[in-house]
Amino acid sequence: MEIPKKFLHDRLVLLLVTAMAILVVLGVSLVLLRFDVARNPTTIVAYRPNVSGTQYLSGRPIDIYSLAVFVIFTSAASVLISSRIYMAKRYAALFLLGSTIFLLILSIIVANSLISIQ
Repeated sequence: MEIPKKFLHDRLVLLLVTAMAILVVLGVSLVLLRFDVARNPTTIVAYRPNVSGTQYLSGRPIDIYSLAVFVIFTSAASVLISSRIYMAKRYAALFLLGSTIFLLILSIIVANSLISIQ
């Protein structure tokens, strides 16, 4: 698969891809460096508010590590898809990159809150 030359020469695209790369490094390092399996073999992977109070759902450590895989996969897919649609619709490609940055920020916030609960 070939990436168009104009895609890599657009300054706004490069800014968004750079911001995305910084967020990927931040998200993956947050999960890999802060998460400690030795503290608890079962981890809290979800928070579900109930009528009677709050309930935390426990799971395996692989569920937390999958957040790092999600960050990597989402950003790579976003760059590939936006490079494919860049020639037809520049603004759609920019929207896709921008919305992926927002999604990465939300996933970093969720990963941080789930790790800090332990």
